[in-house]
Amino acid sequence: MSTPRIPGLGELQLLARGGYATIYRASQGSVGREVAVKIENRTLDDELDRRRFVREARAAGRMSSHPFVVDLFDAGVCDDGRPFLVMELCSESYADRLKRGVMIASEVRELGVKLAGVLADAHDLGVLHRDVKPANILVSAFGEPVLADFGLAILVELRDPSVNLEILTPAYAPPEMFDRARPAPSADVYALCATLYALLTGAPPRWRDEAMGGIAALLELFGQPIPDVPGAPPELVEVLRTGMANDPEDRPTARELVVRLKEVGQVEVQVPVQRRPMEVDEPTEQAPRRWSIARLFGLD
Repeated sequence: MSTPRIPGLGELQLLARGGYATIYRASQGSVGREVAVKIENRTLDDELDRRRFVREARAAGRMSSHPFVVDLFDAGVCDDGRPFLVMELCSESYADRLKRGVMIASEVRELGVKLAGVLADAHDLGVLHRDVKPANILVSAFGEPVLADFGLAILVELRDPSVNLEILTPAYAPPEMFDRARPAPSADVYALCATLYALLTGAPPRWRDEAMGGIAALLELFGQPIPDVPGAPPELVEVLRTGMANDPEDRPTARELVVRLKEVGQVEVQVPVQRRPMEVDEPTEQAPRRWSIARLFGLD
């Protein structure tokens, strides 16, 4: 697959390649800044879908002015039919940080307040994220956490009005998504709470340190209780546990989650949980019935 040319950008330099998209670095000479370019690996062959992508990308661009969302500078479709997003270039992700060790409770709570606020504002605009996980929380040039990949919601909807198993990051997805339920704000809340729990403990809830089987094996995990976290305030863990309720109706809204996290108060710094962060391999596309640990836990 050849490297496309994007109007207004210099030569694209490969940063990362995955099953869903390829990420490049480029220079935007008109304003003298470096940007990230995400190009979908699949094409939008239908002209109606192309126009809809551009229209919805512009709508999602309203979120990019949020202080805790990756800036979206441009969107369009390459000559070969692949949609692209031009975004703020960030440094590492929280998946990278997780590999170095877990976060303390006060940091997790503060991060949760910021990102739950992002989701609340997005939901008010009718925008869903659909793939909240540590790998999609980046660190901006100013050191702030910023939520990336709101564009995924656009691209997924063009393929299928329900999120399919190919797109899901199973460890952070709620049980209803495995029944191909229509995406809803409550699924974003679940994914954020699972992400915060992982950053607090070193792994998503109910995880197993082995390759997982098919859907049946994954669904069995939802019957297991979410463990307490030694050293973390029980009130914080309970807020996260409620956000990961199996019944979507039992979860708070994103706006309510902001309030509940703030009500936890200034939690004391605790000794981090002594759990070695997971060592994972890169995920592959060819795994329709089984997920590797990397794919399962979204550390890609």
